[in-house]
Amino acid sequence: MTNTLFIITGPSGVGKTTVGLALLKQMPNMHRVVTYTTRQPRPNEKNGIDYNFIKVEEFLNRKDKGDFFEHAEVYDNYYGNSREDLEKIWKSNNVALMIVDVQGAKTIRTVFPQAKVIFILPDNNENLAKRMKQRPMNNEAFTQRWAAVQEELNYADMCDFTVINEEGAISKTVQEIKKYIIDFLK
Repeated sequence: MTNTLFIITGPSGVGKTTVGLALLKQMPNMHRVVTYTTRQPRPNEKNGIDYNFIKVEEFLNRKDKGDFFEHAEVYDNYYGNSREDLEKIWKSNNVALMIVDVQGAKTIRTVFPQAKVIFILPDNNENLAKRMKQRPMNNEAFTQRWAAVQEELNYADMCDFTVINEEGAISKTVQEIKKYIIDFLK
C-alpha cells in the first residue's frame, strides 16, 4: 500500500516510544519518521533514533524553509517532522510510522487525512502518574503535564484504534497494534 502512514499517540508517559520501537523491530517493512526537537536528550536517548536533536536556530531555519510538514512548540521546546524523511520512506515502498504527542497527531492528520491513528491508553491514572514522575521534571512541570494528560485522553475517541497499555504487559500491547496494522494492510 503506497503512502501508508500510522501514527502512535497517547498521553505523556503512556509508553508510545517503547511500544513503537518494539513494533519496528517486528515489522521490517515499517520505518519510523524521527521527529526533530530542540529539547535536551533524556538519559539513554540517542540522536537519530529517539529524536533528531538540533539547536533552536537550526530548527527555526528549517521551519522557515518549509522542511517540516508539521511542527509545534510544546513545553518551551520545538518539535517538527521532515517532509523529506517521510517521502524517503514512501519512495522505498515502506510503511511510515510516527510516534508523536496528541497535538502532533491532530496536526499530522489534517495534513495526511489517510493516516491511521493508534491511541495508547494507560491502564490507570496511578500507573501513568508514576511513569511520568520517573522523567526528569519539577513539580510545576508535572502539574502542567498532568493537566494536559486529562485533555489528551479525550482524543482517544477520535482515533482509528485504541489499546490499553497494561503495566508489565508491553508485548501484549505491541501484538494488538501489530495485528491491527497487518489487518489494515491486507
